[in-house]
Amino acid sequence: MTSMSGTHDKRRGTTAGPTAGSWLARLTGWRERRALRRALARMDAHLWADLGFDEAAAREEMDKPFWKG
Repeated sequence: MTSMSGTHDKRRGTTAGPTAGSWLARLTGWRERRALRRALARMDAHLWADLGFDEAAAREEMDKPFWKG
């Protein structure tokens, strides 16, 4: 089984460290969230409304650090 935290060997009950692929996926996700939050910051209220955000929800999303989903 593979996850963001690494690979689990059911036979041994051990977990190996994160794989290169899992790190790449994590970094890609961080980059996408950062870009989306920056784009939200450049928009005004009518565009937020078109996307289904009120001002409070848009500000909450923009204020999150890139590593939080």
